[in-house]
This record gives sequence, structure tokens and C-alpha cells, in this order.
Amino acid sequence: MNSQYPQNLSAFADRPDFEVPSMQRPPVGPGRRFRRALVYVCTFLGATLGVAVVLFVPVFLFNLSRIEALEIAGRHVLISEFFDELSALFWGTAIVALAFTSLMTGLFYMAAGTTIRPRSQRPGREDALTHLTVLRLSRSER
Repeated sequence: MNSQYPQNLSAFADRPDFEVPSMQRPPVGPGRRFRRALVYVCTFLGATLGVAVVLFVPVFLFNLSRIEALEIAGRHVLISEFFDELSALFWGTAIVALAFTSLMTGLFYMAAGTTIRPRSQRPGREDALTHLTVLRLSRSER
């Protein structure tokens, strides 16, 4: 029999409905922590670069469509000046992408540790015997 709860069903009503996980985690070695940090940094930088490229493609295509034999918007531009302008636009877009991925990373990081899950217990033999006892009592009372 389960010694934590008495046999009557009113004791189950006082049991908490939600299990709040403890914030204690087992200690992790320094090598594993370094590898995990390296994976997080590489993922973050890869996501930032990916968002920067996705945001830069429309800007690049728009500026590429404006080129008319190195004449942009009615003025003659050297190729080096044109690529300098494109690289400045890319780095500006990369800064916007960095802000976006930082915001998303912060949101995911803050939301990851605050999950409250419903309490789940495996039905044991004791629980089945308790329910059978309750059914027997209800039959005899009829």
C-alpha cells in the first residue's frame, strides 16, 4: 500500500495538481561545458549569418538591377565604390540580423526554464486496489 496517502479519497483532493521541477541540475564537467558553449556560439553565429543573407538578398538584387554598365542612377561609379556601398549595406543588414537573433535567443532562453508540467504518476497496483475497494463499498451500499 502507498504510505504517502491514506486509503480515503479525500486525501487525494489535497494533492498538488502541478509538479514544479526543481532548478537543481547535476554538475557538468568543464570539457562538456566548453563544447556546449561552442555549439551555442556557432549556432548563434550561423543563424545570424543566415538571417543577414536572407535580409540582404533583396537589397543586393535591387542594387544589381540598377547597374547599367557602371552607371548607377545617372552617375558613373567605379566598381570598387559600388562594392564598398554593397558591403556597407550588408554590414548594416547584419547588425539588424544580429539584433533579431539576439532577441529570439533571449526569448528562447528565458522561456526554456519556466515550464510547469502537470504531475504524472504511473498507475500502480495500490491505486487499482484502492479503486476496487471503493467500488466494492459502493455496491454493498446499494
